[in-house]
Amino acid sequence: MKESKVMREIHEIMEKVYEEEKHLTPEQRIKRIHEESEKFLKEANLKLKRVEKKPIRV
Repeated sequence: MKESKVMREIHEIMEKVYEEEKHLTPEQRIKRIHEESEKFLKEANLKLKRVEKKPIRV
């Protein structure tokens, strides 16, 4: 099956992200995601309120 140009680009992006994050701890990954999302919100001039995760009740 031939891979489309768009799919190839998506795979390249996913590989790049994997290479950047493969040696990070889960805490470091979370910190990075928070930093990048804050940067995106500022660049896009979005004002969203961050909601903290609530504990799960069983």
